[in-house]
Amino acid sequence: MVTATLARTQSFDIRPLASALGAEVLGLDLGQPLSPDDFRRIHQAHLDHHVLVFRDQRISPEQQIAFSRRFGRLQIHVLANFQLADFPEVLIVSNIKEGGQPIGLGDAGAFWHSDLSYKEQPSLGSLLHAQELPSEGGDT
Repeated sequence: MVTATLARTQSFDIRPLASALGAEVLGLDLGQPLSPDDFRRIHQAHLDHHVLVFRDQRISPEQQIAFSRRFGRLQIHVLANFQLADFPEVLIVSNIKEGGQPIGLGDAGAFWHSDLSYKEQPSLGSLLHAQELPSEGGDT
């Protein structure tokens, strides 16, 4: 296994989005270990732009958790029934039902502060790994 200290630097760009905030990270593969320099760039971009978009990533829950931990301690959501099996750090947000039951938190907007921002020490942010998205719009 390659550790972050042995990871090769990746060539990527950070392009501000046309909206009021946010930037897109282009050319970075989150499935590969990030070097400390690459992570410093990502962390600074998060501080500068507040929202980062990493399109077309194919990462496992372990990789999502490892990347998220680089930003700090992770919080476990209180809605345990919607945590990903074997990965309590991952909360499933989904409108899909199986056997008539939702497989995840169906409408995150229906739950006040589903991001746990009400906590005494709220997290720095949330990392959403979208599996299926409409090409535009969506109920956010």
